[in-house]
Amino acid sequence: MDPPYSKFKKIFEFLEIESRKKKQAEMTAKDIMTSNIISIKPKSSIKEAIELMYDNSISQLPIIEKGQNLGSITSKKIQKVITDKPDIINADIFLIKELPFPEVEVDWDAKDISNLLVNYPAVLVKKNDSYIGIITDSDFLKLTTK
Repeated sequence: MDPPYSKFKKIFEFLEIESRKKKQAEMTAKDIMTSNIISIKPKSSIKEAIELMYDNSISQLPIIEKGQNLGSITSKKIQKVITDKPDIINADIFLIKELPFPEVEVDWDAKDISNLLVNYPAVLVKKNDSYIGIITDSDFLKLTTK
């Protein structure tokens, strides 16, 4: 029997989705992360954070100093603060910092990381007590194009 094209297409699409799910299940933090961590220091100004986010097309920054994850800042938080108090733009970023991004080891499972990203804007990836990458929703979206 020779199946019609529409049935063949549905079967192919199903198998493609299943294959993608299997690959994601086998993936770890190392496979998903962006190696270039763009961070900011706690004494930097809110204006500097805005410029750094704009220049790099990102919406969140970890606040890191001397290898310590001290907090984070998101564009949403900055937007809210500046809307309420525009003159605060030159204040230290640490004044409006948010919780630090969670940290995972390089071999963490992709599904567990995805679950963290439901509640946090980013996850930092560590290896031997050093930060080697960052994972955001954008990194997971890139997986669907592979």
